Amino acid sequence: MPQHTRRSRSLALLAICVAVAVLVLVLPAISFVSPAFRTAVEQKSTLSHSASETPASPTSSTTVAAACFALVAVGAAARLSGRGRASSCTQTQAVATDVETDCINAVRFLAVDGVNKANSGHPGAPMGQAPIGYLLFAEEMNFNPEDSTWVNRDRFVLSSGHGSMLQYSLLHLAGYKSVSMDGLQQFRQWGSQTPGHPENFVTDGIEVTTGPLGMGISNAVGLAAAEAHLAAVYNKPGMPLVDHYTYCIMGDGCMQEGISHESCAYAGHLGLGKLVLSMMTMALPLTVTRSSHSPRMLVSATRPTVGRC
Repeated sequence: MPQHTRRSRSLALLAICVAVAVLVLVLPAISFVSPAFRTAVEQKSTLSHSASETPASPTSSTTVAAACFALVAVGAAARLSGRGRASSCTQTQAVATDVETDCINAVRFLAVDGVNKANSGHPGAPMGQAPIGYLLFAEEMNFNPEDSTWVNRDRFVLSSGHGSMLQYSLLHLAGYKSVSMDGLQQFRQWGSQTPGHPENFVTDGIEVTTGPLGMGISNAVGLAAAEAHLAAVYNKPGMPLVDHYTYCIMGDGCMQEGISHESCAYAGHLGLGKLVLSMMTMALPLTVTRSSHSPRMLVSATRPTVGRC
């Protein structure tokens, strides 16, 4: 519990105790005022002819004073208690605001720890791509860790396969049993479920094997083309059986290969509107915002850039 909250509650409790003491000790004491004094006060009140001229009796004055003091004490206690609750609510809101940052940092440092333990690998790509990876897996993509072969799942392709610890961390946090904590600790080890580059025949949840520059983006274009073809063949009005997106994260190295340009040109020719690409460079930080044109379209204010074919 925060220190200021404990202090507020202690002061509130003290004020309530003082109020109770006043009510318990002062008011009963009034009944023990000497009879002679009470008689004199009553006679003086009788001789008075006007209510406005009648002085307040010690008994009534003391009672009113005690009651007012008690009310003030209780009010102060309520204010202190309310202030403590307000501080607690403010702290809760601040903690809730930092949850997404904690999630992104969890992805980053799972990747960093895996690379450090293996003494091999690429920590830079996962560190920079963690925000968009978290956004995709937490908010954008439709998938089922219990059924990785679900036909209408969204596809995720990590074209920059050297940053494979990003994908392994995301799969682990998303609930895929194929990537356990022990698997993350065996990154890049012989026979492990987490090889140095993603391989779809080794790790459940990996859509395509990537590694060679330009290979991932080309596979992503193929997946998006397959989705468009299946949708054209099987979808009926009011019955969209095939309706999923393909997301791809690539590095600037992928764009330096001719195959990526040819693939992107082909995607543009087919008008693959459900292919979302993110290119990351090593020079600028990742900044992602939402587009007003499509709820599932991602754009970037600065590099790395995200585009839609």
